[in-house]
This record gives sequence, C-alpha cells and structure tokens, in this order.
Amino acid sequence: MSEILPRLILIGLAASVSPVAVMILITVLSRQNAKRNSLLWLLGFTLTLLALGFAGVYIMRAGGSGGTSDIDGYIDIVIGALCLIAIPLNLLRRDRDGVPEVDKELGVMGALTLGCVSMVVNTSTFIIFISGLHEISSSHLSTLEDVASLAILTFFTLTTVLIPIAIYFFFPSRSEKALAAFQGWLTRHKKMIGAVVLLVFGVYLLIKGLKVVL
Repeated sequence: MSEILPRLILIGLAASVSPVAVMILITVLSRQNAKRNSLLWLLGFTLTLLALGFAGVYIMRAGGSGGTSDIDGYIDIVIGALCLIAIPLNLLRRDRDGVPEVDKELGVMGALTLGCVSMVVNTSTFIIFISGLHEISSSHLSTLEDVASLAILTFFTLTTVLIPIAIYFFFPSRSEKALAAFQGWLTRHKKMIGAVVLLVFGVYLLIKGLKVVL
C-alpha cells in the first residue's frame, strides 16, 4: 500500500479540482440553514464517491485488473481517452449546462440529493477519481488495505469542498464576501481549469497505458 500512497494523494488532489462542485457548495452556503445543508451536501457528495469507489474497484478487479494480462494498460488508455474527449465537451457547453439549480430553501433531502448530483455532474472529478480506483484495483492489496486506500483517495478528493465549509464555520462573518469573490473567479475560469487538469491526466494515462500494451 505504501507504494501507491503518493499516487493516490496526487490523484485525489487532482480530482479535487472541481470548480462546478465548489460553486454549487458556495451557493448552498449563501442560503438558509447553511451549516446544516452544507454538511448534508458534503455527506451526499462523499457517499456518492464511496459508492463509486467500492463499485469501481470491484468491477475492475472482476474484469481482470491486477492480473497478468494487459487489461490494466487498456483501462488506463480508456480513462485517458475519456479525459481528452471530455475537454472539448466541457469547453463547448454553456455555463449553466449540467449545473443543478439550488433552491432558496433547501430541505434535508434536497441538500443531500444536491450533494450526490454535484458529484455526478462533475466530469473532471468523476474521471480522475476512476483513475485512482484503477490504482487500487491493479495493486495486490488486502481487503483492509483496499478500504484504507479508498478512504485516503476520497479524503484528498474532498479537499477543495472541505475548505469553503471550514472557512464558513470558522469565519462566518468574513466568509460571505471571500466566498462570493472566489465563486466569481471560478465562474470565469472553471472551463480552463477543468481542461488543464483533464489534459495533463489524459496524456499521462495514455502514455502509461501504451507502455504496458506495446
């Protein structure tokens, strides 16, 4: 497990670069019952990651990941190709496409569901997180190590959504202006941020996969 730990941390940090999710979260923090709803949003986001994580590792292992064939190389190639395909799709879509609306009065289930949806529509996080799952599935780990690895990957993937929540909880009187300014910056630059992250990981995974299969 120690061998893949640095890679899991790097992948998690890259997956955490999620402008859309952060923008939605900041909007939740500007609504009524912000503390309760932000934690429920975070719970929904985290549960979706974990569900994807356990299912992804199981499916890849069942498909031969971690074996002696070239399947791991082909998985890297497919994920890398998905990264590159997602770039023009993200750049061409309108700003509000795929971004769920945030109700002015979010209920408990509304906030929880919004967290789940925010994870699913977050293309760059979704794809890069899957590459982290492949690192776990292709390694020969015990069940306990699988769970610990997934927990580490998930924690670092949550980095950029934990920060706005922490700012709001610890500095409530100052957070509104700072978070609003950050949201505006993300609105202007979110497409380029997502494109750069996807490009770097797409090229890396394609090269990594091709080295295995060729």
